[in-house]
Amino acid sequence: MSRAPDTRGFSLIELMMATTIALVVIAGAISAGTWLQRRSFLEERTMETQNAARAARDLFTPVLQRAGEGFGSSPLYLGGAPGELRYAIHVTSQAGASAGYVPPGGAYADLRSDVLEIFEADSARSLRMRGCPTTYDARFTGTSPLCLRTLAPPGTDAGLPTGSVLVAADPSVRGACVGVAQAARNVPIAGETDSRNIAWSVGAPGASAFNATSFCTNPTASALWEVQGQDEDPLLMPVSSRIYRVNWRQGRPALELDPDGSLGPEEFRVLSEEIEQLRVRLGVATLESPNDPLRYFPDPANSRPPIDECTNARCWNLIPGDAGTMGAQDYGPGSARDELMRRVRVVELLITARSARPDREAARGAPDAGTLPDDDEGNPDDGYKRRHFLIRVTPRNFGYAGG
Repeated sequence: MSRAPDTRGFSLIELMMATTIALVVIAGAISAGTWLQRRSFLEERTMETQNAARAARDLFTPVLQRAGEGFGSSPLYLGGAPGELRYAIHVTSQAGASAGYVPPGGAYADLRSDVLEIFEADSARSLRMRGCPTTYDARFTGTSPLCLRTLAPPGTDAGLPTGSVLVAADPSVRGACVGVAQAARNVPIAGETDSRNIAWSVGAPGASAFNATSFCTNPTASALWEVQGQDEDPLLMPVSSRIYRVNWRQGRPALELDPDGSLGPEEFRVLSEEIEQLRVRLGVATLESPNDPLRYFPDPANSRPPIDECTNARCWNLIPGDAGTMGAQDYGPGSARDELMRRVRVVELLITARSARPDREAARGAPDAGTLPDDDEGNPDDGYKRRHFLIRVTPRNFGYAGG
């Protein structure tokens, strides 16, 4: 007689054990998946910041190298007011709020950036100046003509169309003047058989007027206008400017560019929303001993302020080497600021790039709290991934500094 097969199922204990094992396996898989997801997110944010910083490096390096082409580190006079004097690398440290610009505040107040303006002339389109008849000795005021050695044939603009912003510079003179081309033409002048001249209005667009005895309007007092028909005579060249700043107007940082800087009407445009901070230091050399270590400004540890904050009283004793005689004013030739700028040989940029998105789960603080703790790298612990990049650039034209 045959026996029926055993049809008994799993016991309750067996089911519970199987369920527990399954839950442990599933929990491990979820945990591993979450870890892999967070790891991928971290690597993605790290790559974002690295790419943003590399892009910034590639953006700034060539323009800093070309800064001052045509006039070197000479002061650049845009208008008659002291604040309208610029240098090829013009830094405004810790800029305050202005129209359209908001510095960081609250928990990010310590991340304020410098504003960097860079000038360069187009020496490939330069025109050599020449002496005008004595009847045009006052040619540098208003729209009287500047006389040139070479100009294109009548009916052409010599590459300097009306409205072009120009700079007049002389390799032997410490100082360059900005003006605006009014017309380029060949116009007969009494006593000249081959007159070539260009009308210009001295001063950058929108700048304040120069007075009659200023560097840019007095041909008797200014060596810039000593034209002797030699290769050392002044050059007239198109000049351009661009300004970079980090704006927090939307409550988050954005690297912005004004493509015509102090010389035109264009507005700022956003280049990147992944650059959080831009700081600038200028390396100053001892002209008499070029092998001496550079002195960097600012350098709080050695009581060196930003150069744009220097007065004669504060910075004259910080100038390396022989600075000559101190002038009466805190700007222009004879000032501590000018003597330091003529010695600049390296520009150091510290760029902080941050990820576009934060990891809120990993953050130990929130910006709305007003203050933020620091993470292990000294950055605000708000969930954003940050990378700091140090760029050192040698401006190729800064050895050409004028007399």
